Amino acid sequence: MNRALRLRAEPDDLVAALRSVGVDTGVTLYVAASLTGLALLPDPASMVLDALNTVVGESGTIVMPTFHPGFRYHGLFDRERSPSTSGVLSEAFRLSPGTLRTWFPAYNPVAVRGAQAPHYAAIRSATAFGPGSVFDDMVSADATVLLWGCRFHDGVAHVHWLEERHSVPYRAWQDFTGLVARDGITGRHTWPCHIRRPRVELDAGPLGAVLAGSGVVREADVALSRLAAFSLRDFVKVADPWFASNWPAMVSG
Repeated sequence: MNRALRLRAEPDDLVAALRSVGVDTGVTLYVAASLTGLALLPDPASMVLDALNTVVGESGTIVMPTFHPGFRYHGLFDRERSPSTSGVLSEAFRLSPGTLRTWFPAYNPVAVRGAQAPHYAAIRSATAFGPGSVFDDMVSADATVLLWGCRFHDGVAHVHWLEERHSVPYRAWQDFTGLVARDGITGRHTWPCHIRRPRVELDAGPLGAVLAGSGVVREADVALSRLAAFSLRDFVKVADPWFASNWPAMVSG
């Protein structure tokens, strides 16, 4: 294929790529993205959001990380104003009409829109990835994880779900207290967070390789972006037993 053609994509190309990796109408879809591979498109964030909405439809739900360091490092999180630090697409999604944002706990909020958005926005959990959390709920719902142009290590937040589930020794619980502003009201809250111990380096790539090698990951290319998707049912089936005994393969330091 001519390289100049590969650098560009039409809206139909994005929709076709999503469907080819198994994104279906009505699914709950968790999206982590880097849009550098779509840099030559006129408005890549809008094009990707339009494609996601087209494929998932009104009966589906889109979830994106909108993590923000303000609560942990500065003691303040504003649900309506604190920007996402999880990429351009997540910030565009956060600002889109009809998108809701979680705040419980405030150090790992997500943005959500669609049929199950009110359900996710109402979740109150003790930790970000433990029982009853948004990420745990997505496991129960067998959500689909979509990586758009980003590595497994950078995009698969459910690695942290595994870490909490297996009480890994390279993390320790630490309480963080700060102010949370929402709907014009500010209150003080405290949540525990699973913090990596000093000098520990983590690379989830080995787990990503195991998942890919199992055959449960579907991939497609559009422009210069690689899409990869898998269901959380398959993730748990493959990753949970591997992680239980092989987590040291991801850790150094």
